[in-house]
Amino acid sequence: MLDRIEYLARLSVGRACGFATLAILTFFVGLSGEMALALRSAGLLCLLTCFVLLLKALSARRRPYKQTEVWLMLKPGERPQESVAQQVIGTVLRQTYLQFALAAAFAAAFMLAGSLFYRVLS
Repeated sequence: MLDRIEYLARLSVGRACGFATLAILTFFVGLSGEMALALRSAGLLCLLTCFVLLLKALSARRRPYKQTEVWLMLKPGERPQESVAQQVIGTVLRQTYLQFALAAAFAAAFMLAGSLFYRVLS
């Protein structure tokens, strides 16, 4: 049961982060004529995504579990008992948000470092 909840949490958060990534890449391509600006903008947007994910992680344990996408994706037979559902789903979502926030932080660092190197080399 826990593996299924973790899988669905990764699917839910990953899908949302995928849409954010698509928006950032579109913005990046739009600014690609000025590569340093494009890299810096993409890095700052990735950093913004990281902060949003950190805020979501902070509130994950308090958010009512019945209002989460994970709960809605679980089949009725897969759902944990209501006595532990809040803690289980909240904890799994918190960990998932933190994992994706770390990935966004690495992407932001990579983009911002790339911007710095590009400006130094050109």
